Amino acid sequence: MKRLIVIVLMTLSLYVQASDVEVQVLRTIQELWQQEGSITFSSLHNSDRFSEEERAFLGRLYEIFFAIPGVLKSEHESTGQIPSRAELAQTFSVTPNSIELLLSVMEKDGRVPTLFTRDATSREITSLNMDNLNAFLANKGSQVRMAQWEGKALPAFDLTTLEGGRLGNTDLKGHNSLVYIWFTGCPPCVRIAPILADLASEYANKEFKFAGLNADDILELDTTNESRLDYVNKQGIRFVNANLDQPARTAFGTINLYPTLFFVKKDGTIYRHLVNFQSKEKLVTIIEEMLSSQ
Repeated sequence: MKRLIVIVLMTLSLYVQASDVEVQVLRTIQELWQQEGSITFSSLHNSDRFSEEERAFLGRLYEIFFAIPGVLKSEHESTGQIPSRAELAQTFSVTPNSIELLLSVMEKDGRVPTLFTRDATSREITSLNMDNLNAFLANKGSQVRMAQWEGKALPAFDLTTLEGGRLGNTDLKGHNSLVYIWFTGCPPCVRIAPILADLASEYANKEFKFAGLNADDILELDTTNESRLDYVNKQGIRFVNANLDQPARTAFGTINLYPTLFFVKKDGTIYRHLVNFQSKEKLVTIIEEMLSSQ
C-alpha cells in the first residue's frame, strides 16, 4: 500500500489543474505514510501538519471516498457504463490523482469489501460487484460530511436516553456544550471516556454541558441498553447519554468515525469538530477558548 501511494503521488505534477491545497495535501499524505508506515483518516484529520484550508480539503477527500460507490452504482444503472477516473474527477472537482488515491485505498483497505475490478495497466474500473456495492451503501451511506462544520448549526435531534428520557439539540441551547458520539467497545472511545467524565465534573459549575450519543443500535452491535448503562457507570460518566438513531446519524454527516466530538456554543453553532481520541490537555484548551470568547 505504501509503495502504491508513492507511485500515485509521483505523477501529481502531470495535472496542472490541481490546486495548491490539493497538491500540498497529497504530498503531506505521502510524507506521513513514509514516516509512519500506515495512516488513518482520523490521524490525518488531527495532524498539525495541515492548515485549516488543507484540513477542509482532507475532509472533502473523506466525503468523496464514501460518495464514489453511489456514483458508480447510479451511473451504471442509468447508462450501463462505468465512469472513468477522469469522469469521477470531474464529478467531484478534484484531479485524477485524488481519485486514484481513493480507489487504491478502497482496494487495499481490508474493511472495504471488493467493490470493483480494475485493469492492471490502465487502472480504469472494468466491472462492479453490485452485491458488495449495495451492502456498502446500505451500511455506510453515500452522503458523508466531514469538512466545514465550524460555524454551522448543531443538527437537530430528538433521542431516547439510556434511562428512558428524552434528549434533543434544544436541550443544549444556552449552554456551551460537548456532544460526544461513540459506541461500546470502540478502543479510542474507551480511552477518552474517563477523560470526558473528569471534565464533565470539573466544568459542571461553568455552564458547560456534556452529552453522549451512542451508536450501538445503528451499528447493529450485540449490546443491550442495560449493558450500555453498566458501561457508562463503570467509566464514571454522569452526563446524559442517548441512543443515536439513523435520522440523527444522517444529520450529523453519516458518521463513520468514532468517537466524533462537536464543541457547541451557547447559540447552538458548532465551534470545533474533532474525531478519534483527544488528550485531556487539548480538550481543556478548546473548552477554555470557548468560555473566554463569549
